[in-house]
Amino acid sequence: MDTTNSASLEKKQRQFITPREAELIHEFAQLRKEQKQELEYETFDGYELPPRTQFPMLKKPSVSIKYGQLKFNMACIRLFEGLPHILTPIHPGKKRLTIIPLSEEESATVDWARQKDGAWVNRDVTTIEFTDSIFNLMNWNKECRYKALGRIANSERGLVLIFDLEEAVMFTPDMHEYVDPNTGEIRRRQIKYFPDTYKDCIGKSYNDYAASRQLSMFEDFAGYQGDYNSGEALLPVVEHKPERFGEN
Repeated sequence: MDTTNSASLEKKQRQFITPREAELIHEFAQLRKEQKQELEYETFDGYELPPRTQFPMLKKPSVSIKYGQLKFNMACIRLFEGLPHILTPIHPGKKRLTIIPLSEEESATVDWARQKDGAWVNRDVTTIEFTDSIFNLMNWNKECRYKALGRIANSERGLVLIFDLEEAVMFTPDMHEYVDPNTGEIRRRQIKYFPDTYKDCIGKSYNDYAASRQLSMFEDFAGYQGDYNSGEALLPVVEHKPERFGEN
């Protein structure tokens, strides 16, 4: 190598870094060369994943269920904008409500959206019989409101929304007063309760979550109540004694 060019290169380098900086760079390079250390590999065994309902739910697709009424939030409507009709099959074994959005009516469809000022908005789905079946299937308190988050899955009828009812959060009818830590004002809110599944843990194990995620990408309608192709009523068949509104 030409010693003249080498000296010129070192002179140029010294214009940009100090002798101490050059020394530190050489020390760092030597340390990396000697250690040859690989990055630590982290396994997710033993990790627990908190449920989605413990985080803000405003912009996530969800359904609010109270005795006599279902209401799907605007996130659901925007996902399937322009599809105003739905089928509502339920799987009693999986405790799962699935929504099949449709553009045209069938004999068993209900309307979950309507147009207002040129835009699609959600609408209340009023049904004593269907919610009575859900509340009895889940052994829910009929004085409380329940909220379940939805997830997208594929099916033989295209994309659908699935709501795992066992993951629903319960809201009590009574309002609880609390002091806003930011303003000091007294405010009111409903108390919410998470499923007993998370009583003594943070959440489901990560490994169980990963396994179930792979199995839940396609929804098989075998086991759902009703015939979703023939248009028969898609209500769960649940044996129960008639109960009055407000009874547990």
